Amino acid sequence: MLRALCLLLPVVAFSLPGCSSGEATTYPVSGVVRFPDGKLLREGTIEFEISGVQNPVTATGEIAPDGSFFLGTYQIDDGAVAGTHRVVVIADSVIGTGVERPGLLPKSILHPKYRDFQTSEIVVEVQPTNNNIVIDVEYAPADDAE
Repeated sequence: MLRALCLLLPVVAFSLPGCSSGEATTYPVSGVVRFPDGKLLREGTIEFEISGVQNPVTATGEIAPDGSFFLGTYQIDDGAVAGTHRVVVIADSVIGTGVERPGLLPKSILHPKYRDFQTSEIVVEVQPTNNNIVIDVEYAPADDAE
């Protein structure tokens, strides 16, 4: 019985998820999204896209009511690949709550430029360690708030 267990143990260990799966190594990334006055964005989604590679890998996370976020690439909260990343932040209303009816969507407080990698201008470096990142953003212009 002990011999059979010893023979099966290596087979089980190599068949576990994540073992030689071909996925790039990820590192923990958490942080907050902050406005110039120090207030935190308390809802939305944040996405990091690694730069300088042929097939960019993205990491996403939900911004919690306390203003924090944790990124996930292959699984929830597993982090992001080390390297330089472009960042987008989206803080629109959640569809399916009833507020999407015409005229009922609240105006976004976040500048719309942060919705697109081409215009957000946010670039961060994810290090091969634990990362705690503060993302500084601007309020939406008063006349353009959506």
